[in-house]
Amino acid sequence: MTKNLGNAVRNARKEPARRSVFSQLAPALFPLVVVALGYLVGWQFFGF
Repeated sequence: MTKNLGNAVRNARKEPARRSVFSQLAPALFPLVVVALGYLVGWQFFGF
C-alpha cells in the first residue's frame, strides 16, 4: 500500500454544481418508465 503524502491536487469545485431539471425528476420518473416498458413488452408478447 502506498503512503498518502497529502500533496495531490484536488480539482473539486468550491461551489456546488447546479442540477438540471431532468436530474431532479429522473428518480421520480424511473418507476413510471419501468411500468411503461413492462406494459409494452407484455402487450407485444402476451397480448394484454
